[in-house]
Amino acid sequence: MDWFTFSFKLPDGRHPAELAAQAILKEPKLFLALDTIQKARYITGVVTKVINDRGFDMELEDEKFTVNSPMLSHILEKRQLVSAHILPNGQGRWLVGPGWLTWPFSPGPHLRPQLKTLFQPNPIEVERFLQEKTKTPEEVKNVEHPQDDTLEAAVARMSEMARKEGKPNLIMSPEEWKNIVLSYMANNDAIGFGEEVHQRVENIDSIEEASKWLALAMNIWNTTPQPDRGGKSAIEIIRQQQGKNRKSRKPFPPDSH
Repeated sequence: MDWFTFSFKLPDGRHPAELAAQAILKEPKLFLALDTIQKARYITGVVTKVINDRGFDMELEDEKFTVNSPMLSHILEKRQLVSAHILPNGQGRWLVGPGWLTWPFSPGPHLRPQLKTLFQPNPIEVERFLQEKTKTPEEVKNVEHPQDDTLEAAVARMSEMARKEGKPNLIMSPEEWKNIVLSYMANNDAIGFGEEVHQRVENIDSIEEASKWLALAMNIWNTTPQPDRGGKSAIEIIRQQQGKNRKSRKPFPPDSH
């Protein structure tokens, strides 16, 4: 909807949003509305601050945006990567258009200063990615999301891939990984954990690569024993609950007819 409203052009060169404004508004409000629509931008930036009940600040290299959105102030978190149409409100602030997206990773120190060059997908590319219809669909589909039983197995899987692709900063012992996970788990900071992993990867060239390393890292997160859960990992707790659910299911009574 956001692409159609602000980016699609009708045969006469107008955007649908301009056509709608001209149908329902009169001067001087019409002039202000058209000016806002024409200055709308679709950007992918980093959330730098969340202001409760008001909105958030977003950064795209040397550009900074203060966005009014009480709703998103309760959803977004600092360091998240967001794609959205934004519109100036004439007071130095911006409004969010329909159709926004938070990406499943935070940009590391190599990607963040080069977002304008390396990662500015348009709305159609974002939609294709969500539908697994990118230019390399097989690469997207083949991103593995492992679910090992133990921390040792998850770390071994990560180490094997890291050696294969020359990522020495990801090769650590189970105890080292456990300490890293627990330091973030104490604050329920999975985003911060993902960001550290991507920093250890260093150069990330695509969303597919970021997703691959994040999947391996979350496998470690999910298999790390949690002290406040009796030393059980998230995957153990989930599988135990699934087992209880299966046992609690009662068979349907036989048909009396």
